[in-house]
Amino acid sequence: MEIKMIAALLNSEDLPGTPEELAILGTRLEELIRRNGRQWIIDHRRTLIAEWTLIVDRALIR
Repeated sequence: MEIKMIAALLNSEDLPGTPEELAILGTRLEELIRRNGRQWIIDHRRTLIAEWTLIVDRALIR
């Protein structure tokens, strides 16, 4: 999923992370869309952004 698409889906232009990390976020969002639907992402975007910020801040992706 492209970074522009991620930003639009989460309604946020300032997501933290390197391009590689954001690619991982895109993959995860695609999985969540397949499982729960696009509306679920929209309904939970604040939580998803908060969790993503925590993951990036704590360098949990290697």
